[in-house]
Amino acid sequence: MNRWTWLSLAYVACVALGMAYFLLDLPVQVSDSYGNIVEASRGTLGSLVSQQFHSRAYLRPFLWAHIRVVYDLSGGHYYEWFRGWHVGQVVLLAILFIRLVQPRRVFDASAIPVGVAALIGMHTFAGTVREAFPINAFMTILLCCFLAADVALGPPRWWRDVAASVIFIFASLTAESGLLVAVVFVTACAAGAQGVSRRGIAVMLAFAAGYFLLRFVVLDVGTPELTERSSGFGFSTRDPDELAAMFGGSALPFYAYNVVTAVLSVLFSEPRAGIWVATRGLVHGEPSIASLVNVVASSLSTILIAAYVWQRRVDWRARRFDRRDRVVIMFASVLVANAAISYAYTKDVILSPAGAFFAVALTVATSHIVEVASRATMGRQVGVALLLVVISSAWAFRALGIHAGLRTSAAVVRNEWAYVDEWLEHQGLVPTTPTAIELKRHLRDDAIRRHPVRPAVRGDWFEWFADD
Repeated sequence: MNRWTWLSLAYVACVALGMAYFLLDLPVQVSDSYGNIVEASRGTLGSLVSQQFHSRAYLRPFLWAHIRVVYDLSGGHYYEWFRGWHVGQVVLLAILFIRLVQPRRVFDASAIPVGVAALIGMHTFAGTVREAFPINAFMTILLCCFLAADVALGPPRWWRDVAASVIFIFASLTAESGLLVAVVFVTACAAGAQGVSRRGIAVMLAFAAGYFLLRFVVLDVGTPELTERSSGFGFSTRDPDELAAMFGGSALPFYAYNVVTAVLSVLFSEPRAGIWVATRGLVHGEPSIASLVNVVASSLSTILIAAYVWQRRVDWRARRFDRRDRVVIMFASVLVANAAISYAYTKDVILSPAGAFFAVALTVATSHIVEVASRATMGRQVGVALLLVVISSAWAFRALGIHAGLRTSAAVVRNEWAYVDEWLEHQGLVPTTPTAIELKRHLRDDAIRRHPVRPAVRGDWFEWFADD
């Protein structure tokens, strides 16, 4: 670590503290949080985990264990622990981001603001800080993927072999996208990284095979079906009945659509969750500023990453990869794998691992183009500077949109708690046990009395950041 590393760390610390301020303004949500905390609090930790091994369509026992552990540790201070845990995850993600890109030169440090803005401004990231689950599974998977990359890219050590299997087991049993941890390790090994030995990779792949055997043969958990939930298609969200009517004969075209649009969503921010948001706005003559900025930022960034790959093509063909090459290759493999596991239904947050590695790859590409431009003619330097001004401004706009979205979500959640009894009755979830009733009262007081809403941000300009 040198001064450029420390400066980069100081920068991401400021960004993380800003994100923490808005996260701590967000109460524990009613939907998906209250009911799940009640569910997680029943019985013992062992019985809870055992029960989740027999659920249908989803196999996430460690997510529920995660919720239970934080619940027990909170000692009744639910807001402080669940929100504090979320803030801690954001801080850890920022640290792991710096460890992956390793800014040790002025060129590297100059690319950090762009990369960090892309990391938190990416539409796939929003769900990791706004999702209603009490412990956000997708943020946990992001941490596991970044940690896996850090372990794989380090010097060879015996404990890294053990860590590879431990990280995979934990991630895969937390959420289905945790399987991407295996993709990270295998890709790093194939690209010449030596942090995890081939024996360690083989053991981890054996655990991966065991996961599929357990899920599909022993437990017969299966996967979400076509009629499991609504999903985006074309210009709108389709209900399960509509999807069944459209693809009931064969779901393969629908699955193929999901995979292709998932790749396009990460690279160009269009479509979003299977819906062509920006295109719909242009067709109807009502394009939103946020959707257009999203497309510009992602498209130019994708071109920048592609330019980096093109300039490194000779070394890549000769299999001469350095650390920066390996993280870009990781992005490509995670993107394809992440899109593949999104076949059943599309959702922005499911693509959060691919989106996070996109930000890492963009940081590498930006550092490279700045270094190349430093040796170029004045005309090319001006051209590169203008390109980076547009890209960085677009990503800064998107990062501000995440913060604006958190502020809006905080107000919405407090309104939900104000009418929580009506909502629970409508959902058929009226609490009957003393523990559930007391939990509802405590969380409602946290949201409305102990942590009241902050002054609203007003003005037409605030609508610019509204993300469709």
